[in-house]
Amino acid sequence: MSRKGSLHEREAVQEYEHRGWLVYKPQKVSKYGTQDIFNMFDFLAISPDGSEIDFVQVKTNSTRGFLKKLREWREKHKVKKVEWLLMVRLDARKYKTKWKRY
Repeated sequence: MSRKGSLHEREAVQEYEHRGWLVYKPQKVSKYGTQDIFNMFDFLAISPDGSEIDFVQVKTNSTRGFLKKLREWREKHKVKKVEWLLMVRLDARKYKTKWKRY
């Protein structure tokens, strides 16, 4: 994972924690990166009241083909009150908003 990617993952985690969500991010397991949840998501977050769970993948500026994979995942794994999300960190020089959520 790139330094920028790692930074943006931490920013996304902080966005959730700032809203009071409990966040679980797997620890680094090898020199090649972290162990993704279901080989798909960077972290999961649970809402303060426990009524929602978000599984989140973070990308920088691009979906890099992940959006199709995410759509297929959503169709196959329909779970009530669980969101399978892609958060794309946008280039601040080009966009007014910091994050785009899919």
